[in-house]
Amino acid sequence: MLLSSRRVPPVTSNEQLAPRGAAFGEPDEAVWREPHDSVALDRGALTAAPAPSWREWLYGHAFRWWIGLVFLIVDAWIVAGWIQVRGWLPLFGSLAAVVYLEFVLWQYLFHPYKPQIRGKFRATWYAPFKVGRWSPDREGGLKLEIGPVDRGPDPREFL
Repeated sequence: MLLSSRRVPPVTSNEQLAPRGAAFGEPDEAVWREPHDSVALDRGALTAAPAPSWREWLYGHAFRWWIGLVFLIVDAWIVAGWIQVRGWLPLFGSLAAVVYLEFVLWQYLFHPYKPQIRGKFRATWYAPFKVGRWSPDREGGLKLEIGPVDRGPDPREFL
């Protein structure tokens, strides 16, 4: 017999999950009374801690994923090309060169500025750039490098 001999009790109208008289998905009464308070609270929270701009988000977060995906596609293309012609030695040589070039490009674009960890900057083969072009802390790193900005001409320079 496919059906179980055990019987499941039927659901009665007394076993309701929602309170009596409330439709499915109907909001609480407090939302109906004060709908503008929740909007004002949301706006206040957004202005107190604003999100990054579209440009900051695009260069700081989205392009990291897309550029990583492009690197993966290029690496797979090189591997597939050399495996097809059974060139094992050129495969490892060209893959090593391309991975290093990808690493240098990644450092150029996204290298973080951390002088407290690295100390005085010296260009090396693994850190060729002081701060990445699209790094979120680029502005702070460059401002510290430039120093304080003058607030206009010095009156002592004139007669």
